[in-house]
Order: sequence, then structure tokens, then C-alpha cells
Amino acid sequence: MTPPPSSPRGEPDAETGDGLTHRSRDRTARLRVLVFALVVFIASIVPIPGSSGGATMLPLGLGLTDPFHLIGYGILAWLFVDLTGSDGRGVLLAAALSTGFGFGIELAQAVVPWRTFAWDDVLLNALGASAGAAVRWLRRGSR
Repeated sequence: MTPPPSSPRGEPDAETGDGLTHRSRDRTARLRVLVFALVVFIASIVPIPGSSGGATMLPLGLGLTDPFHLIGYGILAWLFVDLTGSDGRGVLLAAALSTGFGFGIELAQAVVPWRTFAWDDVLLNALGASAGAAVRWLRRGSR
């Protein structure tokens, strides 16, 4: 018979009420963040069809990719909260990690011939990450 999994302190993992242990829930949360971050990275590096040349604008003066920055980094921060915690510090850390990831992608885009570094995108990433983390923080009490 195999002993129950234990925490780093040697204590058995407690079930979380949904049949998962804390360790397996943390592993699942890390996997979600990693997979989603990889999707965001790939989407940020590939060429955008029809975007060579002039800037395509959406209504309200939004650029073609602006909604994706806001939504993508909002979701990334939302997912990060599972790793950082839903208290004030954890939510701020989730927003900061997502924003930092976005800044790193902008730096990577600076060396990709068909992409460019854009401070506007850094700002949109930060706004999206802050909104996603804030909504997650506000919802923590509604469960």
C-alpha cells in the first residue's frame, strides 16, 4: 500500500473538498498558467495577417490587437491568482507577474522582423492584468 502524498513539511496533503489534494490543485494551476502563457507567447510572435503597412483601427480608435492584450492578460492574471493567492498581496503579485510577462514578450517582439516593441501594448497588458486580478479579488467573497 502506498502512503498518502505529503507536503514539503512531511505532512499528508489534505483534500480540498473536491477530491483533489492541495498538491494536485497547485500542479493543475501551474499547468493552466503555463499553457495559457505559451498560447499568449505564440500568438504574440506569429505574423498578423493583413497588418503589414498601415495601422488597422477598430471603433473607438482601438488597434487591431488591443482587445487581445486586454483580454489575454486579464485571463493570465486571473489564472495566476490560483498560484499567488486571492488576498491583496497575491492579487497584486498576479497582476505584476502578468505585466512582467507581457513586457518580456514586447522585448522579444523587438527582435522579430515582423513585430515591434510598443509601449502602448505594455500599458494595455498592464491594464488587462490589473483588471483580471481585480475582478478575481472582488469575486473571492462571492463563493
